[in-house]
Amino acid sequence: MNQGESTQISNLERHPTSREGITCVVCHRVENIYNKASGRIALVEGDLLQPVYGPSGNAELSRVLKNPEKYRVVTEADKAGRKIHTKAVKFAAISSSTFCGTCHDVTLLNGFRLEEAFSEYRASPAAGRGVTCQDCHMGKVQGIAAGYDVGPAAVVGGVPTKSRKLTNHIMAGPDYSLVHPGIFPHNGEAQQLATIAEWLKFDVAAGWGTDKFEDNIPAGYKFPSPWDSVDARFDARQILNVQFKRLAFVRTKRLEVLRNGYAIGDLVTQKSDRGGINFKVQVKNITDGHNVPTGFAPERLVWLRIIVKDRDGKIVFKSGDTDPNDDVRDNESAYVHAGLMPLDKQLFNLQSRFLVRSVRGGERERTVVIPFSTTALPFIRPTTSSRILAGEPTVVRTHRKSIEALGHRWAKYRIDGAKLTGAGPYEASVELLSQMFPINLVSTIQVVGFDYGISPRAVGAAVAAGREVLYKKSVRFDVK
Repeated sequence: MNQGESTQISNLERHPTSREGITCVVCHRVENIYNKASGRIALVEGDLLQPVYGPSGNAELSRVLKNPEKYRVVTEADKAGRKIHTKAVKFAAISSSTFCGTCHDVTLLNGFRLEEAFSEYRASPAAGRGVTCQDCHMGKVQGIAAGYDVGPAAVVGGVPTKSRKLTNHIMAGPDYSLVHPGIFPHNGEAQQLATIAEWLKFDVAAGWGTDKFEDNIPAGYKFPSPWDSVDARFDARQILNVQFKRLAFVRTKRLEVLRNGYAIGDLVTQKSDRGGINFKVQVKNITDGHNVPTGFAPERLVWLRIIVKDRDGKIVFKSGDTDPNDDVRDNESAYVHAGLMPLDKQLFNLQSRFLVRSVRGGERERTVVIPFSTTALPFIRPTTSSRILAGEPTVVRTHRKSIEALGHRWAKYRIDGAKLTGAGPYEASVELLSQMFPINLVSTIQVVGFDYGISPRAVGAAVAAGREVLYKKSVRFDVK
């Protein structure tokens, strides 16, 4: 918006600054305390040489700048060399949870509370103990207040600065990349080798740049420019190998924060006889800082997959399985809608739901929130009063299914005796899974299209491929 660019153009046509997303300046060029502002904040403009804002002030940076020969840095725009910020302004608020709440409580323009991570935190035991968001999400362990590492904040010109408390800026979450690895994560060498449009032409899956592929290129095989050179393909593959390592590392951090937020507790058998099997599974929020899922909870898919087999391996019961689109069998499944698969009536899913008021006065679920869904408008009853200040619009609400801090939910399952084969004992596999959003969301927004040349089918496949099994347990039923 600040660049004055149209919202309708591709990222390929945007200024590099517009494509950056959340980078250093989003936090370190803020000079005022905005409290809860839904991310609507003003950044201090300036180039690399202008001051930055941080928790410690200017003492160490000043020492470095007094030794330009040792650290090999320059602070003049017309000088060649490694340019560096000229000042670090102390901004104590950056170490507070309120600073995180500036973006992590989101209220839409109609007063609808879309995300409430910071509000959840304020009411949590962690806040009561004085533990900050940074303590859990920027310390030694993702998702746990495990203290901070100590070391140099930077290595400048090959020389480390003085040791200090280090905050980890990975800040892992449940999301994962769906785009070409040549363009994400950000890689300077990749940007020098090819443009984004050119990287999108590089066929990673085919094995370009690997010995196996290059030694067996089919006759007449055509490569697009600039990949018609074998040297360029080998160079690209070396960069991609670095990218794959980075993505694999961040996956370990993603699993770390998720597994520090959820747990499977007790598995309780309530009934196990010829008349059927009744059992329940405890799903726990093991963090004391906020709900799980948190943030954009109506987008987060966290559910239980239950498969019960007899001693011969025959499946007698399943819940939490997916349809051919990789959607769970809930009300949003296209296969359930078409009557091709039954509704999973015993599904345990922590995904919250948007509910909207219809013209008949009742409520119905919507995948996309009302202010941005033109398809929802024909059946929404207009509100007769303004509720913006109260944050409670009368035409839409969130049915929250997330678990409160240190809370738990019981998933209850019932298997009718008619489904039992008589070949006991039976064993249930219990898995807690996480996926960054449901596949049906792709169907909802595909009319707009996806950037970087990626198709809806490819988006869905990538989302499903990133699904994680957080925990797995089993329980045995001896039917007499």
